[in-house]
Amino acid sequence: MSAVSGRRARDQVADARSARSQRWRAWLARFIRDWAAVVVLAAVGLLGFAKVGEDVFAHESTSFDGAVQGWMLAHQSPLADRIFAWITTLGGITGMCVLALAVAGFLWYRRRGSVAAGVLIAPVFSIVAFNVIKDLYARPRPLGLGGRVDSSYSFPSGHATASAAVCCTLAYVLWRGGYVRGRLALVFAIGVPLLVGGSRLYLNVHWATDVLGGWCAGLLVAVLCAALYDRYRRRQAVDRAPSTRSTSNLDQTLPP
Repeated sequence: MSAVSGRRARDQVADARSARSQRWRAWLARFIRDWAAVVVLAAVGLLGFAKVGEDVFAHESTSFDGAVQGWMLAHQSPLADRIFAWITTLGGITGMCVLALAVAGFLWYRRRGSVAAGVLIAPVFSIVAFNVIKDLYARPRPLGLGGRVDSSYSFPSGHATASAAVCCTLAYVLWRGGYVRGRLALVFAIGVPLLVGGSRLYLNVHWATDVLGGWCAGLLVAVLCAALYDRYRRRQAVDRAPSTRSTSNLDQTLPP
């Protein structure tokens, strides 16, 4: 009798361990599905910004910045001057804010308030981020075309930060909302910041590391906005879910 009881106890312990293992595997699968991309992109943005920021602080980026600046100055033309001046005007802080407001207004009109909110937080966060960092580094700007000198500090580029933050957030939110396809969202998220950042280099109002740092900072802002947006969507989904569930479903959701 004692042997049977012992086997039964061991079986119960094994079943409990198996159930816990299954719950942990299910939790890990949900985490990878929901947060792996966020963690990877956040790591890329954070490590990239840390590396560029360290080089700027230690003045180790001078040769790289000088090489990019020399190449840009050697490939200028009157037509390109006008094109990149136009791009940098549209891709500035004002342009990105107008773009975010226009898209948010459209989404609000379509009764997608949560999506609109996810769009609007990107320019706000990006403006706060690059202004704080600019004051910390206090890096002088290069002399722009025509002897133009901007009064604000150079690192990181506000244009690069805002364009990356707003465009990546817009692309993600609109893709998740089913408004655009994945390929179009990806082209928009990458293409616009590249053009805007490139225009700042061509006009010689920023060093190359300013733009790289701005892209990394903008990516971090976009990841934060996307994470907040997804969290809000999940909370809304839970609130809209039926309040009554079957007993079996409740048993499956109990914590270990």
